[in-house]
Amino acid sequence: MEKRFLSLAAVVAIASSLQAANQYTLESISVTAAQNTELNKEEVPDSVTVITKEAIEEARVTTLAEALNKLGNIAMANNGGPGKTTSMFIRGMSTQRTLVLIDGARYNNVTSSNGANYAQLMLYNVEQIEIIKGAQSGIWGADASAGVINIVTSKAKKGLHGTANVEYGSFDTKTASLQATYAADKFDAVIGGVDYDTDGFSAYEPKKTDPDYGKRYDELGLEKDRYENKSLNAKLGYNVTEKDRIEASVQSINGYVMFDGSGADKTNSDLDYYGNPYYTNSQDRFYRLAFKHSGTTNDINVQYNLSTFDRSGNGDFTGSVSEVKLDDKITYTENAFLLVGASYQKFKNDKANVTINKAYDATSAFVTNYNHFTGVNTILTESIRYDRYSDFDNSLTGKFGIKQYITGSLYASANAGTGYNIPSSFQLYDATYGDIGLEPEKTQTYDVTLGTESLWITGFYNKINNLIDFDMTTYRYTNIKGTSVLKGVEVGYKDYFADTLGITANYTYLNAKDADSKDLARRPKHQLDASVVYYATENFDLGLNGQYIGERYDRSDKEGAQTGKYALVNFVYNIKVNDYLSVYGKVDNITDRYYQTVDGYATAGRSLYLGLNARY
Repeated sequence: MEKRFLSLAAVVAIASSLQAANQYTLESISVTAAQNTELNKEEVPDSVTVITKEAIEEARVTTLAEALNKLGNIAMANNGGPGKTTSMFIRGMSTQRTLVLIDGARYNNVTSSNGANYAQLMLYNVEQIEIIKGAQSGIWGADASAGVINIVTSKAKKGLHGTANVEYGSFDTKTASLQATYAADKFDAVIGGVDYDTDGFSAYEPKKTDPDYGKRYDELGLEKDRYENKSLNAKLGYNVTEKDRIEASVQSINGYVMFDGSGADKTNSDLDYYGNPYYTNSQDRFYRLAFKHSGTTNDINVQYNLSTFDRSGNGDFTGSVSEVKLDDKITYTENAFLLVGASYQKFKNDKANVTINKAYDATSAFVTNYNHFTGVNTILTESIRYDRYSDFDNSLTGKFGIKQYITGSLYASANAGTGYNIPSSFQLYDATYGDIGLEPEKTQTYDVTLGTESLWITGFYNKINNLIDFDMTTYRYTNIKGTSVLKGVEVGYKDYFADTLGITANYTYLNAKDADSKDLARRPKHQLDASVVYYATENFDLGLNGQYIGERYDRSDKEGAQTGKYALVNFVYNIKVNDYLSVYGKVDNITDRYYQTVDGYATAGRSLYLGLNARY
């Protein structure tokens, strides 16, 4: 099968000529999450990574988890393949400390201990991914103590347009997506969907202490744990006047995940040893309704967001987050504005292990000031936010940033922020793992950067008081009293040579310890990501991307299995047959390296995929 697959890919490559859009030649990139308003990336002091649509298409990544890991230089831990629980660590801070937004609606699951489900968000309709590092609670409130990941979905272009994509690959993986857009002077619409289905492989594989460690599921006769994802999206806009606009959107993510846990029957995907289900059906919905007024000095935004989460199978969990928000961007000079606003949020857990119904709310007020002093080319930002909680202590958080251009594109920047992280309802109320006495975390983050558009170095220092972590002795969530410290260095490089060669490299050194000076689990001390894209002709590009993960351990204090010290290399090519049709292929884990990111959970060996993309 793999030989036929490679042969077909080679024939298509030879017979055609291409060009995918070039991520290295984009003139400007805007971000919205850094100050809750659209600014050019060069005009914000924050440490920002933007994964563009062009980069997504060139690398042919499918899910948010894959994009963050391959293109975002963010460490990952996965419990056994596509769709399974995936944790991400931004500067060593784990998943639940990062706020994820889809066009402004919260993607963080209030019923989960792990925050956002990165593995189930497909990228078929994503325009760009913004990663804002450092505490952002001064702008966004709770769950943003590590940073914010903002997903910007596709916008309609003038006229009628459509895209279709089909892909087939290893593990009998089938992907099909379709999207149509229409825009006129008054009205615009985007509608689309994706169907992803894979047989996958056994989520379970022998632990490092097992004599069978290193053998994959097919060698051991283990069952496969399949995954299905059916997602739909719709976005509508109507221009009431030249200055007034109404927007509405909905995104639906439906997942079916088979998995293995400590009590799983490895020969039956559906049941554990006691006959209980070892699969999850999830139905997540994200709604947004907004009114926008763009004036000469005032840009007013009124927005209602609703995120609902419904899981069944291995436990029943139902919850929601609703938000009403009003903000006004007041431009008081050509290069300065004041953003003032207020919001009301309600976090609701209707069902957790069929025993708990619980809700709490937050009323908030926030202010952000932005100045770009063009004469000296200095950028200053200050933010402050007050949140009044019904069930927790109230919080006052803030953020300060400065960026000074020294000469040309050479700049120095510094940021400081405070964060406030509320324990999830799962961590509080789950009958098995929860602790109703958990207290919120308080975070301080600092970073300094010296760099240019092509090369930069950042030092960061994060402090967390009352770190919420899982205690492997009591098997419950607990607060680690005292101050945990996560610090390190990031180095980045990105350049484009002779109109043909794009090179990107990112390195992170991390020292992450809890308040007892114990190394935190599953964070690599060293991580290096690099990619090379060769634009052979106007219509053909091919690339290699690789990752090295240094020392890390499955449990804190360097206990458990050592799950790092490995390197992966992937290959991808894109061919543009004509203005309407492109084909692509990719080979993940070229060397068929055996590794685990979580002890006892499988990862994919060499995997091959071939795709076809049509657009009008």
